[in-house]
Amino acid sequence: MSDYVHGEMSIVGQDKTFKGFIRLSAFFTAFFIVVLLMPILVFGANMGWPAALVVTFIVGLVISPVFKLGGGWYATLFGLAILAGIIGMIFSVLT
Repeated sequence: MSDYVHGEMSIVGQDKTFKGFIRLSAFFTAFFIVVLLMPILVFGANMGWPAALVVTFIVGLVISPVFKLGGGWYATLFGLAILAGIIGMIFSVLT
């Protein structure tokens, strides 16, 4: 009938694709948590932007081992913190 034997097919490519998808999903989930947390704290909880930045940064550090994120996450987190600090200072000057 057929030369196919159940369990004999190589699934290395499928395994790498699935692991990459899971890793990317975890990264973007953490990214959206951090990006949305600061405005929620500033506008929803009436927290000052420096305090909200610190809390958001700490949450980002805690998320890293939970989602098993690597060094790229820390670089993204530091970049987001610098960007948020600059934007917060600009809004403080304008208001």
